[in-house]
Amino acid sequence: MGRKGSKRKSREENDEEDEQVKSDQGDDANNNDSYIVDGEAEKSSPARSRHPLSPMKSPIAERHINPSGKPAEAGIIKKIQVENFMCHRKLTVDLCRNVNFIHGQNGSGKSAILAAIQICLGAGARRTNRAKNLKDLIRKGYGNDATCTTAKVRVTLLNDKDGFEYDKYGDEIIVERTITSGSGYNGYKLLSSKEKGDGKEVEISRSKKDLDNMLDCLNVQVENPVAVLDQEDAKKFLMGKAEDKYAFFMRATELERLDRSYASIKDNITDLEEKNHRIRSSLSASGENVKRLEREWVEFQELNKLKEKIAEYRVQFAWALVAQTEGKVTGAEQAVRELEGKIEKRQQDLTESTGGLEVIAAKESQLKEELDQLALEAEEATRTKQELESQIRQHLAPMRLQKEQLSSVKREVVTAERRLASARKYLQEFRDQIVQKYGSAQSEEARRTARLQEAEVELANHKSSLVERKRQLQVYHNEYEEMEPHLKQATKDLNAAKNQLLTVMKRVSDLKASEGSSIAIFGQKCVAVLQKVEQAEAAGRFRGPVIGPIGAFLKIAPGKEDFAKIAEHALGGGLDRFIVTNDHDRKELQNIRSAAGCFSRDCNIFQMAQARRYQVPSPPCEGIETVASTLSVSDELVFNCLVDNSRIDQLALAKSKDESEELLLVQDNNGRESIRWDTLQRVYFLPHGDTWQVRGGYRTMTSNDSKKGLRQTIGIDRTAAINEATREKDALQKEVDESTLKERRVKEQVQTAQRKWNEENHALSKITKRIQTLEREIDDLKTEMESAQLPSEDTSELEEDVANAEEAVALLRARHVELDRVVNQENPELDAARRQHEEVTARNVKVAEDISRKEKAMLDVSRERNSEQQAARKRRDKLAMLEDGLQKASNLLSEEREKLGEAVSKARLLTLKTRREQQLSSEEENEEISSNDVAFTQEELEAVEPIPVTKDAVHYKTKVEKAMKQVERERAKRKISEADGIVLLEKFKRAKADLDAKLSQIDSIEANQENLLADLKTRKDRWYSFRKHIAEMTSNTFDEMLNKKGSSGDIIFDNQNKTLNLVVQKDNQNASTQTNDVKALSGGERSFTTLSLLLALGENLETPFRVMDEFDVFLDAKSRIIALQTMVSLAKAMVNRQFIFITPQDLSCLKPDNMLRIILMKPPERGSGQQVIDF
Repeated sequence: MGRKGSKRKSREENDEEDEQVKSDQGDDANNNDSYIVDGEAEKSSPARSRHPLSPMKSPIAERHINPSGKPAEAGIIKKIQVENFMCHRKLTVDLCRNVNFIHGQNGSGKSAILAAIQICLGAGARRTNRAKNLKDLIRKGYGNDATCTTAKVRVTLLNDKDGFEYDKYGDEIIVERTITSGSGYNGYKLLSSKEKGDGKEVEISRSKKDLDNMLDCLNVQVENPVAVLDQEDAKKFLMGKAEDKYAFFMRATELERLDRSYASIKDNITDLEEKNHRIRSSLSASGENVKRLEREWVEFQELNKLKEKIAEYRVQFAWALVAQTEGKVTGAEQAVRELEGKIEKRQQDLTESTGGLEVIAAKESQLKEELDQLALEAEEATRTKQELESQIRQHLAPMRLQKEQLSSVKREVVTAERRLASARKYLQEFRDQIVQKYGSAQSEEARRTARLQEAEVELANHKSSLVERKRQLQVYHNEYEEMEPHLKQATKDLNAAKNQLLTVMKRVSDLKASEGSSIAIFGQKCVAVLQKVEQAEAAGRFRGPVIGPIGAFLKIAPGKEDFAKIAEHALGGGLDRFIVTNDHDRKELQNIRSAAGCFSRDCNIFQMAQARRYQVPSPPCEGIETVASTLSVSDELVFNCLVDNSRIDQLALAKSKDESEELLLVQDNNGRESIRWDTLQRVYFLPHGDTWQVRGGYRTMTSNDSKKGLRQTIGIDRTAAINEATREKDALQKEVDESTLKERRVKEQVQTAQRKWNEENHALSKITKRIQTLEREIDDLKTEMESAQLPSEDTSELEEDVANAEEAVALLRARHVELDRVVNQENPELDAARRQHEEVTARNVKVAEDISRKEKAMLDVSRERNSEQQAARKRRDKLAMLEDGLQKASNLLSEEREKLGEAVSKARLLTLKTRREQQLSSEEENEEISSNDVAFTQEELEAVEPIPVTKDAVHYKTKVEKAMKQVERERAKRKISEADGIVLLEKFKRAKADLDAKLSQIDSIEANQENLLADLKTRKDRWYSFRKHIAEMTSNTFDEMLNKKGSSGDIIFDNQNKTLNLVVQKDNQNASTQTNDVKALSGGERSFTTLSLLLALGENLETPFRVMDEFDVFLDAKSRIIALQTMVSLAKAMVNRQFIFITPQDLSCLKPDNMLRIILMKPPERGSGQQVIDF
């Protein structure tokens, strides 16, 4: 039938098979070339007219492909060429434009020609029933020709101006397909018959899509079994059931495809019904929204009366500001006059200070000259003293050896004395034994002996306790040294806490004295600096914007209040800083800081270039925030400054340490840690503001040691800041009390350790003195005992030892006295040098004392000079401050005068604007008119008289605020969602338009649905008529075919059960030969009947060519001859179609002519072994 509207399934399968040509399997067949036994026929034969069975117009009647009565042209096959394809090494087949018979023995490659047509024109390998994939169709050779890896198939189709892209392809379209099992191009080529200058064909495309477009345009249907009937389809059709024949009929006539497209339309109608239902379900809410907004708009207009009252209060407020500014101007003028008087007095004081400094400078110069002279004398005396000391050292050099000998003798004396003591000890012990043995010869001797023993025992005890005392003394000393650093640290902590307490108390005082300004919560000097900045801005001293303090532009984002304190802690302070954009403004702001009395850490300055707000990443996951996402920054410059300087986009915030590590910390196989997102550098977590980060693959944690805890100043008002600072002051006061108590305890511990150390040191000194006393007493007792008469025991040897020891001691002492005399004998030269050295030293001391007195005097003069200079500097600074104050006062006076002019202009403009709005208040929809919307002339502004006011600006401002709150209460009471009437009106209009759009969309959907249903019904009715028409035409043609053999028949279509049955009457003159069971017919009769049905179906398929392979396989000789003659006759009558019949049977009953060509295939060479294709 007509061309298809979508790509065929087999073509999609073919695209997949094109990619499968990779293996080395293929068909086996003989190497046979074909030859042609007849010549080219001429094109001339009238076309057989069609006989429609109903007046219905055929859907393909308007196609321009081979119209009836014109010889076949566009789409017919002119030539088939194959190379290394199936059983053919190389084959060319030229076809007639009308009837072509391809005849030959089995195995000669007839069906390979059919497969070549299918493969070249887009069919897949499976469609040929010859191979599973394309690579199996590559010919396998023998011997030297056994390495074939590429096959090529080419089909030449005729084309004309009504055909496919005639301008590109010309009279012929060449389709070439290459199949390869190895590397190389594997696909289609579309070639033009127009030759290049070198005689080669022109390649137009390699796209499968272009091939499909060409086949659709020419109505070539290689997938349709009626158009191309191979052996397998022929056998299935001849032996098929009634259901298979019906399905074959539906597919061949494309009725099945049309039915599927109608089902798709039905699905679209169902989708429209669902969409219509969804829109209708939302109409109720949209209608309610429109009614609500309309009610709010009406009620909003009623609030305009209150707004008129607010406008009057604003006018009064503006004129109150004018009066207030006039007062400031008067005060500024008075301040300028007072400063001028003070400056004159300070200049007189400064002149007097300058005269006093000149007198002090003269005195200082005189003292300096005297000091220089004394310094020269001291230098000379020092040089003389050094020379004398050198002479003394030269005189003392020979005495050094004698002194060394004297030291050696001293040591020998000590040793000898020890030996003497030892000898005396032995002697005494022996005498004690005598006393014990013979009794007390004399009571005095016994007393001395007993006392000696007591003294020796006491001495031994004291020496034994001396070691323990020294150890205990060291313990107490160590305790003292250990406690002393603790005392210093406690004192340091106490002083730090006191300083913090003083700072917080100062902040509380500043906040309470800031007259309602919330800026003071960010720093003690913020209010003063901000006021001076505003004054400088009004005077035009800045070249760019000056923004600050930073904290005034920060708020906590909604829903992020839990992270407020930790976010401020992560910022690290600096909320009192200001931002400038150039060097000039930075210097100007530095001067303002100095004038405001800022210290080094107060109201510091950032300098930034103006730029658009930076794009920073959002928090990486739920449960993790960043400082940038927690803070709401109202100014782009402040936001960029915090990103650059505080890295707020890289600081993560979490509720706990465990949660932060679970969400952010990752560890690789080597145990190295990292943060999951590279944009994060540090993680802060609650409750104390501790933090952790990863460096070098290892995590480090830092605790927040601040004892004050986390505090918040961002997003809170002045009252809350005062309360917070008061709580902080109480906490610090408690910390100071605790530190004081701790210092007292540590100090007591230090004093206790020091007292114990002193007591132990005193006891040790007493024991040492006692030991010395006992040693002297023992020596005296021994001397007395030696002189006393002892019992007659032989003590001569011991006494001799004592005598020898005493003699040695005496000799050594005499040697010591001699050496000491030699060493200490007089040396006149040495004595003279020493006396001269003493005189020089005394003179040097005198000079040093004089220098000291002069330096003291010089110091007093210098102090006096410094005092006078400091006083002069103070007077000069005060004078400069007064001059600067005068300049500022003058600037302030100019500013106040400018502000007065601006305030008067604004008040006049607001007065005119209010009067204009009152004139327009009678209109139905009164929108607010800004100052930019109303243009007033200068004469109109100057003509406005000042409005007298009796209250200050605060009074009228309070009235405006109260009236605005009343408006808000009325708005909330009336449930008005918008504060701006224009926005509310726009919302109402949008809601109304949305409702109207939905209603219009419903109408459009219902209209489309109705049109689709009507169109579908029309199409289905036409489809039923078309099916009936095709069935009748097919049945009539079927009966005509059977009449050729003397039979008749009819086709019974059961559309309900989807079956196609044949009714055949063997003898058209004998009704008794009629049968409904085709199986009752003989094989030849059944085959002829089925072939007649196939020809009848094909007559309704207007394709350029039809191919039938082994259609006569089951026919007997008579039936086959009739069938051949019938098909040839029918084919010749259809001059606008091309027929290709393939058969191995005898064709002697046919004679070639100019409309019929018989192509005889070369018989196969059986001896070389026939190849067989595996299935």
